[in-house]
Amino acid sequence: MPLIKKSFHLFIFSFLLLNITVFAQKEPTSEDLFLQARTTAFDKKDYVKARELCREALVKSPNYTDIEVFLGRLYTWDQLRDSARIVLTNALAKNPESLDAHNALIDLEYWSGDSPKALAYANSALSLSPKSEELLLKKTKILVDLQNYEEAYRTIDTLLHINRNNTEAFVYAERIKDLTRINTIGTSYDYDHFSKVFDPWHAAAISYSRKTAIGSVIGRINYANRFLKDGMQFEVDAYPRFMDGFYSYVNFGYSGSTIFPKLRFGLSLYYSLPLSFEIDAGIRYLKFPSSKTNIYTFALGKYYSAFWFSFRTFIIPNGNPASYSYTLITRYYLTDADNYLALSLGTGISPDERSLNNPNLLISKKIGMDYNFRISKRQTLSLTAGYIYEEYFTNSFRNKINAGIGTQLSF
Repeated sequence: MPLIKKSFHLFIFSFLLLNITVFAQKEPTSEDLFLQARTTAFDKKDYVKARELCREALVKSPNYTDIEVFLGRLYTWDQLRDSARIVLTNALAKNPESLDAHNALIDLEYWSGDSPKALAYANSALSLSPKSEELLLKKTKILVDLQNYEEAYRTIDTLLHINRNNTEAFVYAERIKDLTRINTIGTSYDYDHFSKVFDPWHAAAISYSRKTAIGSVIGRINYANRFLKDGMQFEVDAYPRFMDGFYSYVNFGYSGSTIFPKLRFGLSLYYSLPLSFEIDAGIRYLKFPSSKTNIYTFALGKYYSAFWFSFRTFIIPNGNPASYSYTLITRYYLTDADNYLALSLGTGISPDERSLNNPNLLISKKIGMDYNFRISKRQTLSLTAGYIYEEYFTNSFRNKINAGIGTQLSF
């Protein structure tokens, strides 16, 4: 009997111990629930279930700010902004130095259309982490939305001084530069020297650009001295915007001189893609005294770190077979959107070159360099140089060296 009684007690003890162990294994910690919530939200896209898991975790750990912030973001993603605001402000009150809570509130208010409140949270967060690239970029976007372009440019400039390899910052710097300069006056001069046949060519231009509600409009007067003749050309460029990241280019030019195309017309559509890519496609039309030419163009651009790359092709279907030209441009930003070096390599002709007056160039290879820099807050200077090996008549080739200087003043 004592042995049976002892065995019975041992059985009861083992049974209770096993149940306690099983119960302990089935009771998830707040960390376990948080991990489940993230997996449910990101992998299964089930935000309702993820919120339930977050609330269950907060019962166990009511001061776990990371879970509270994630719960607030889940409400935000489901457009439950009032609930998100309550949860996130509560998280920030518990932990005023939480950058995650600040970031979540910045996104909530910015996406809700309350940019002034988003800016207040951004400034508060930057007082805690003044060199945060993420916060500086968010503040820039908010300031652009508020049309405070001057401060937006100063903010993005601060970011680029911290990290000039920030690709998205360069994209925004270019956009802000385009938005801030309502009026721009530009002048340029180009000199072409040929190894044979022609005397040097001279070209000059003056332009005025005005930002409008639908995009930029540019008027330009081109002057050239070629073949010992003087000539003038009048052009208008426009960049109508349809929506953010989608705009167009329209060009029209006229000249009564034989050293320019009599008429020129251009149209392109530009569209911004994810990962800082941009594509465009368009057409160019050139009418000369004895001929006319249709040219199609396609291009792909990409910002990467402190670089901008652009690959463009022109297709001229008039001939048999059709002729093609290709141009690759690499731009390296030194400090900001106004200070850069550029290198271009190409084959064939480009109808966007103002010096073009002969549609029958058959072969050309070219290399060019461009140095653009700011000489004052509102003025930039551009220096260009290039070399072209070109066929000007069938089986007749020449070397051409080009040098140019230009300046732009914005106000």
